[in-house]
Amino acid sequence: VRVRVMPQGGGTERVTTTATDGTFTLDGIPGGRILVVAEADGLAEASVETDVVAGSTSEVLLQLNALPVVTAQAARTVHIERWFPDVPVFRLEVEAGVTDPDRSSDVDAVALVVESLGFRAPLTEVGPGRYEAALDAAALPGGQVQSLLGQALRIEVTDVAGAVALGPPLALVRVIEQTPLTASPQGLVTLAANPPVLEWRPAALPFAFTYRADVFLIDGAGIPNLIQSADGLSPATTTLPLAAALAPGDYYWTIWVTDAAGNRSRSKEAGFRVP
Repeated sequence: VRVRVMPQGGGTERVTTTATDGTFTLDGIPGGRILVVAEADGLAEASVETDVVAGSTSEVLLQLNALPVVTAQAARTVHIERWFPDVPVFRLEVEAGVTDPDRSSDVDAVALVVESLGFRAPLTEVGPGRYEAALDAAALPGGQVQSLLGQALRIEVTDVAGAVALGPPLALVRVIEQTPLTASPQGLVTLAANPPVLEWRPAALPFAFTYRADVFLIDGAGIPNLIQSADGLSPATTTLPLAAALAPGDYYWTIWVTDAAGNRSRSKEAGFRVP
């Protein structure tokens, strides 16, 4: 730790570095009021004022607070088309891993900040050291995710002592405006063959991407339950034979496109019935 001793009545600033056990000694300090400041990377600055008497030994104690640290972070956009309401959903998803070298319980709050737009939004703890937020477009500057393109997004962490640390800038790569299109089965058709083969139209996108297909069973209360999912499908793939026959009932499926940064866009639901 770097230690600076500054005589308050005028005089030369003295500087030294602590030993590995945190102790330091400086000789020849003039008598009177002094300010002692301790600082180091990853620590909040600490200071104390005290009076010293020439020719005697004075002792000061400074306790330094470790700054919280952002260990992982990600931001991605989501675009969802749906039949009802027939209004597209745009959303920003943010994830952060944070810790505090003093102890993990010292983390008090985590937020997403976009200083250039004067925007901040809290993240919610979802597990030890893990925080997330899903922000609909209406909660973002200008009411749209696209307003964040080209801006520096930062994860801000505040500890219980009030010290604040920022993660490195995050940048959104894109908002995927296009949505993939399902081909069959759809339109609440009754299946002629079980298990079905899902088919969708090829997506012509100017960037690398993969497909993901999700299949849902609608239960008696009208609630969809995810029963099968296939991720990381090649962009050359436009069909997916399901591995097992489906029980009688009403179903729907969707197809996603996801880019290398995790931004994704989803088709409208394609419904079908298993007799």
